[in-house]
Amino acid sequence: MRVRALAIAAAIGALACAKSDAPARHAGADSAVTSAIAKAEQDRAAKTDEWNRAEIVKRLGEAGLVVEDSGRIAHHRGIDIEGALLNVSGSPLELYIYPTAADRKKSSAALDTTMAATIPPAQRPRYIISGNLIAIHVTPREALAERVENVLTARHAGAP
Repeated sequence: MRVRALAIAAAIGALACAKSDAPARHAGADSAVTSAIAKAEQDRAAKTDEWNRAEIVKRLGEAGLVVEDSGRIAHHRGIDIEGALLNVSGSPLELYIYPTAADRKKSSAALDTTMAATIPPAQRPRYIISGNLIAIHVTPREALAERVENVLTARHAGAP
């Protein structure tokens, strides 16, 4: 019995010490690649003065807001592209990011934002249009609405 236990322990030890031909994978490697991609997107957005999802999430977070990506696709009548749905400090924020500001201008020309006047204030969508972005935010909290709008419009109002 003792010999058998020693044999099993030796076999396990030999397997544990054996060198594998496969390269080692580190948990941080995937996150480093993801971070590099996000950084590249942010750099490109800054150079072209265009919004992207990563930059929006970063800026909202820097403003002290809690941002969660729902992973859901958003659709809105009058907008011809799919959007992304974020949860910002407990309220929904739809993001519609166009390739360029000119594309956004063409598309948003048909967007009817006057219908919002017939909706109760706590449920009324707030349209934030900035550069290549159309964002639609629904919140009953005025301070939160103003904060989100300030974050998303400051970039195209000359702020860093």
